[in-house]
Order: sequence, then structure tokens, then C-alpha cells
Amino acid sequence: MTRISITAPAEDDYGDPAVRLVGWFDIDAAEEFKEDRAVFDGANLAGVHMRDQNRGQTLYRTAGGRWVLHQWSRWQGESDSYRFVGPDAAREWLAINGGDDTIERLFGEPLPPESGPGRPEIGPMVRVRLPHEMIDRIDAMTVGENQRAATIRKLLGSALS
Repeated sequence: MTRISITAPAEDDYGDPAVRLVGWFDIDAAEEFKEDRAVFDGANLAGVHMRDQNRGQTLYRTAGGRWVLHQWSRWQGESDSYRFVGPDAAREWLAINGGDDTIERLFGEPLPPESGPGRPEIGPMVRVRLPHEMIDRIDAMTVGENQRAATIRKLLGSALS
């Protein structure tokens, strides 16, 4: 059993920065999730979170079901840190690192489908040039902002039925 201590920033009795022990976990019994690494400067791989080839993150799910985020560094003088994170932060971390199957396995539901700005597509785009007078009349019939397309669909629907 390899016991890893979890610490959190704190203050000592004099108000100076200190750390306090908030828990521990057995790293040998935990499930490990490695950070994705991608080319960041054309030649070197870096983690998707830290964007540094010499720093990175690893997520663990302890045997007790808690989530631990390990932040590591290869730089001299920088020490590793382990901290507990909540399930929402763990799910987001897994989503960034492409763990869709893992998310579904551990959280019981897949990520919602992507959605971008704007309204969902109704059909293929049709480009039509209209005279200014006709556009003004359509705009006069339009209720609300940015509803010109809906008004045109309504007019075409009534004309075709």
C-alpha cells in the first residue's frame, strides 16, 4: 500500500502560510486517469490543462469513490500536490481529456450533445434576393427581433398549402 497524503493551504497560529493534512488515499488501489498530451509548439507535447511539457495533471478515483487531482512538475524546486475535487470537477476534467466512455461508466449518463450559439438548423439554407420594398413589408409583419426567416417560412407555407 502506497499512502498519499492530501493537503490543503492553511495558516499557522501566527497567520503565516502553512499546509494542513486533510486526508489520504492508497494510490495502488485507486483508478488512474492520465492527462491528454498534445503538440503545443510544433515539436513538444504538453498536457491539455497546464500547457507545459514539464507540468501536468493526473486524476485518481480512490477505492472509496473520492476524486483526487494530482498536479506534478519536473521543475526543480516545485513539488507535486494532491487535492480532493468534487464529482463535477472530475467529470469536467474527464470530458476535457476525452473520457466519454469513462464518464458514462462512472457517472451513469453520457455527456449532453454539443450545442453552439444560435438556433438549431431547420433545413438547408436557400439564398434568395428580394427587392427592398418586399423586405420592408416582411419586416413590418415580423414580431420580435431576428425573426425574418420565421416570417418568410410562414408566408411560404401558407402560399404553398
